[in-house]
Amino acid sequence: MMIQMSSADPRPSAGIKRGRESNPFDNWEDTERVCKLVCSVDVRADDIEAEPKVGNNALQASPKGCKDDLASTDCSFFEVLGVDLLQCHILTLLDARSLARCATVCSRWRALAITDKLWQPLVAAFLAQRAHLPLCLLGRDDVSSRLSQHHLYTLAVTESRQNTLLPTELCGRTWELRLKPPCGPYWLSFDSTQVGKPGLNRYFNCDGSITCDPGDPIWGGHACVWEFVHLEGQDGKTTKHVQVNHWPTLTPRRVRDGRWILENFYGLYITRPDNPAFTGSRSVAKVRKWCCSSCKPPTFGFTF
Repeated sequence: MMIQMSSADPRPSAGIKRGRESNPFDNWEDTERVCKLVCSVDVRADDIEAEPKVGNNALQASPKGCKDDLASTDCSFFEVLGVDLLQCHILTLLDARSLARCATVCSRWRALAITDKLWQPLVAAFLAQRAHLPLCLLGRDDVSSRLSQHHLYTLAVTESRQNTLLPTELCGRTWELRLKPPCGPYWLSFDSTQVGKPGLNRYFNCDGSITCDPGDPIWGGHACVWEFVHLEGQDGKTTKHVQVNHWPTLTPRRVRDGRWILENFYGLYITRPDNPAFTGSRSVAKVRKWCCSSCKPPTFGFTF
């Protein structure tokens, strides 16, 4: 069923009742900002695979304007279908982008489209495909009471778009060391990933040091430090790399499931999943404690 609706963005009238379940946003500007982000064309199915397929159930926007007195002009639409049928059945068939578009029609549509009941399964499906939770959510048990599911989805999508390795990401994750054949058979014999076991853990710290777990077979007790370096490529562009001691620089990149990789000719560091709901995780890394206030993770504009 295709539902025609208007795409303008009128302001809500004073007669609309607001509540925690029906409207988790404090004001219209927050709703508009979040919906524009979720609706943006930058979120593609190739980049984010967790959005459920909905076929032809997505809503189409109409070029006509929409007034906030929808209750008087289009009340027959709600009277015929009923709010329960619309919210509990029809809207559950939509993906995140279509729900966000519904929320921009008017205040009555917004009250129906941003309830936690609709967004909770979308959040769960999205996070199931992500190896990492946003750093600002790690170790927190009060997220659901402080952040609506619509906001939580937006925060997770925003974090998934970050492709620049920041010091907070480097120091906030647990890294796994994996060696490559050019290291030679002697060093490869210490790499447990060669026999299908978890790799050796490495911890980057904000003071520029690197530490490991007790009893590490490769660690020789020598000082190990890291720093960001900027190198100019053949195309004249400057890119950021990570330098560990005097070894060849490591090039950072992010894979589709959200994990970070630092790689050179001899080996790589890859972040261990810390999301218990991640479908491809064999083991979950422990949450690291922040060593100082300067390395607190970003919250992407949300306060909780």
